[in-house]
Amino acid sequence: MRHARLFLTFTLFTAAAFSQAAARPSAKLTAEQRTAKYFDSIKNDPVRLRMFLQAMPKGGDLHNHITGAVYAESYIQWAVESDLCVDLKDKAIDDCKPGPDGAANPEQRPARAAYTDPSLYRELIDVMSMRNHAITFPHKPGHDHFFDTFLKFNRLVNERRGESLAELSRRAAAQNILYLELTSTWDLGVPLSVAEKVEKERAARRYIREPDLDLEDLRQQLLDAGLGAASKSAFLDHAEARKKEILKCGTPGADPGCNVVVRYEAEALRAFTPVQVFSMLVWAFEQNNADPRFVAINMVQPEDWYVPVHDYDLHMKMIDFLHKKYPKVNITLHAGELTLGLVPPEVLGTHVAKAIDQGHARRIGHGTDILYDPKARERMRAMAQKGIAVEISLSSSEGILGITGARHPLRQYLNAGVPVIICTDDEGVSRSDLTNEYLKAVLDQGLSYADLKRSSRNGVDFSFLAADDKQKVKTRLEQALREFESAY
Repeated sequence: MRHARLFLTFTLFTAAAFSQAAARPSAKLTAEQRTAKYFDSIKNDPVRLRMFLQAMPKGGDLHNHITGAVYAESYIQWAVESDLCVDLKDKAIDDCKPGPDGAANPEQRPARAAYTDPSLYRELIDVMSMRNHAITFPHKPGHDHFFDTFLKFNRLVNERRGESLAELSRRAAAQNILYLELTSTWDLGVPLSVAEKVEKERAARRYIREPDLDLEDLRQQLLDAGLGAASKSAFLDHAEARKKEILKCGTPGADPGCNVVVRYEAEALRAFTPVQVFSMLVWAFEQNNADPRFVAINMVQPEDWYVPVHDYDLHMKMIDFLHKKYPKVNITLHAGELTLGLVPPEVLGTHVAKAIDQGHARRIGHGTDILYDPKARERMRAMAQKGIAVEISLSSSEGILGITGARHPLRQYLNAGVPVIICTDDEGVSRSDLTNEYLKAVLDQGLSYADLKRSSRNGVDFSFLAADDKQKVKTRLEQALREFESAY
């Protein structure tokens, strides 16, 4: 009996000790561990999770197309301010054209009508974005609708570049994003007009599409025809000046968006003739070589279209050639934004490998078809070893390719040790923002707080910022993360 009482006393004492320790677990946890514990308690609660992620410091958005990042409401406003019209057939913004005998054009309506006609306003937003796509356009694939949206607001893109930069910077600051790497075709008219001139000359000599196109000769022709002498910075200078004016940068009333560090990638479009594509690539490399605000080149447009598929190897050959001419210019490439059924099976799983091996890509945009590569494991392992990061945009993959949940290779990239950066792609068209992409990464992909924090850091570590600028942003990010975690 005595032994039983001693055992009971010992048991109660031990239980009490454990109870007291459990009552104050946070005393031994770091701020990061306490934050992760809170995150785990809300990770299935979308409302509280959104609030948490909105406040979380995010290093950088490295895959962000300026034109597709602007929301449709802004394009409508700018169309009204510029007295433009809406073509009634396809709902595209365009210049107003007179009708028969100078009367009102029955095929157009003034853009300002959208502010008094709710139906037209709704229609414009829906055709310029993925909003209500499944309802408004139930028989149109998301892939087609997504890429068609750009045709609707293309009229405004160049003249409102400064306003676009202001919108993106302001939105980034509101989400605690420290760095934006924005991609676009800058002053596209220059390389296309030069290409047109050169194509006329080369067509007369009948080797415009010759398989063994002499890239050395063609590059020199393009430079001599105008690419070499054209200003590489004037277009960007004007856009940045307008952005600073709108955000009141450098004044006491400066918008927080002024503090977001912004750099630029110069794009080349894939779905053009070889001379046009090469002209755009030479222009992009030249811009990077001339202006430190440009930090990389990229290639865009759907990889499943005829020309991008047919000329993919030629495009990689062009980049390889230019990489040797401009070895200091960084390269990031959209590659593998494909899925089964979109292209023949033999095309799947080939573009990522070629972008890295032939195109010298240091980052891969999307990479969703990586698992169709017969050597997928080896490929991802090599990416991890070489520090080649992948830019993941979940809303974009869902809207364009229908890839969600376990069908997305995000988890496989993480498991292989590939650096992952969560990005937006075209947040205006997708009706998203970077916070929402983090949210989807948690709810749909099961990412942990540690995964998100790593992605946030990767957004700076794998950026193409100059070394000194990168260190400054990294210092800001670490300070912001400490302050964020101290609240928990």
